[in-house]
Amino acid sequence: MNMEADAISTEKLNGRFYTPEFIVNNVLDLSSYHGQAILKKHVIDNSCGDGAFLVAIVNRYCKEFLKNSSDLLLLSEELSTYIHGIEIDETESKKCIYNLNNVVKRFGLNNVVWDINCADTLTIDRYNGKMDFVLGNPPYVRVHNLGNSFDNIKKFSFTQNGMTDLYIVFYEIGLKMLNTSGILGYITPSSFFNSLASKYMRAYLVNNNLLDKVVNLKHFQAFSATTYTTIAILKTNRQQKTIDYFQFEDRNNFPYYVDTLSVEDYYIDGNFYFADKRILEELKNILTFKSAVDHFTVKNGFATLADSFFIGEFDFEEFTIPIVKASTGNRYTCLFPYRNGKLIPYEELTANPSVKEYYENHKAKLLKRSLEKSSDWYGFGRSQGINDIYRCKYSINALIKKPSDLKLIKCDKGVGVYSGLYIITEVSESELKELLYNEDFISYISLLGKYKNGGYYTFSSKDLKNYLEYKYSQRNRYDNEQFTIFSYS
Repeated sequence: MNMEADAISTEKLNGRFYTPEFIVNNVLDLSSYHGQAILKKHVIDNSCGDGAFLVAIVNRYCKEFLKNSSDLLLLSEELSTYIHGIEIDETESKKCIYNLNNVVKRFGLNNVVWDINCADTLTIDRYNGKMDFVLGNPPYVRVHNLGNSFDNIKKFSFTQNGMTDLYIVFYEIGLKMLNTSGILGYITPSSFFNSLASKYMRAYLVNNNLLDKVVNLKHFQAFSATTYTTIAILKTNRQQKTIDYFQFEDRNNFPYYVDTLSVEDYYIDGNFYFADKRILEELKNILTFKSAVDHFTVKNGFATLADSFFIGEFDFEEFTIPIVKASTGNRYTCLFPYRNGKLIPYEELTANPSVKEYYENHKAKLLKRSLEKSSDWYGFGRSQGINDIYRCKYSINALIKKPSDLKLIKCDKGVGVYSGLYIITEVSESELKELLYNEDFISYISLLGKYKNGGYYTFSSKDLKNYLEYKYSQRNRYDNEQFTIFSYS
């Protein structure tokens, strides 16, 4: 397969994806892999697949070399010496060599001895400290799919926290391959901005002043899978203390410059956030704000782990409550086997023949759930939300794109909430709506970078509480005059 002609993103082996040509060129350009400066510089794609990056790299190298020399023998020697690749799959590595041979034929070359290794990158160290450029699209494989590689992966420094992904390991491997003035350019999931698994990686990049450029592709998906990506450019021996931030223009398939940011701008509370620095300043105010008095409690709704059993229509009314599905705002009936926050004894529940029959008919299903230690087989899978059943609250959906997507529903005492969040507050319903139904809130949620399919964003209970406490404090501080967080002239 000739990767020059392949602009369609199709799934790669081992969690990788074929890289569109425009992405390859963006990564190379942002990494300064162009011009005469690339000659006699070592470059490696350590997960090269069938050669999407190496095809473009070799093409650029040949063009630059031939501007000053017609010595094809010397060009062949330099390609053998300075171009490197690693690919674990034998079929893919052979395709890579085939594609590279097709490239150099156009320049009159044959029989280049390519340094393309069919091997496991996790076990190779001979390139460490020698590469001028590490460029590519490393594999994306989550921890539960890593199989026998898991033990090897947990030996790396970047993988000591949370549910890791293989691409995080490749950042560490790539950095080890760089020499003292090397450049790494990857396209990877943007989840390393804020995931728990990337905590050590973020700290390492900041402490060693390695991050040089970031292109946030946001909702634009360069690959066939639902993967939200970023282009990250890292440099060793950086003198400047700032980074250049770009956003991706999908109409032209090109990154455009947004702002130059300091660490203090984008590294907030241990996570990475990228935007215009004036917007980031306000975001930082929200995320680091500490209220003297909590005006809002935000929690997750019920987690029954068997909604089809506990929520629906029943032949009995005893032990049931009304419930709101926060994600849609719809109302249903819920079997609620609790009193004062504790499970009602099974014997008492099943004294009602209809309830007993219902439980017995579905017992096998309930027993298959993975329950909290404090839960019994006939109760909810998790205890969250149960103790707040007799408090007034507002259900709210946690998947939005625009203000009109919000569904804030007032729930009286005795009404449950599931499939979303709920807010407990003494603030009036009208004021709560004023705080939330606006573009400010959408801008805030979008900056958190928790992307979902269709241009939507999601947020956590903590995210929502941070916003509400800060926004409410500002409204009171400014005597209820209009206060806009993210808009400025």
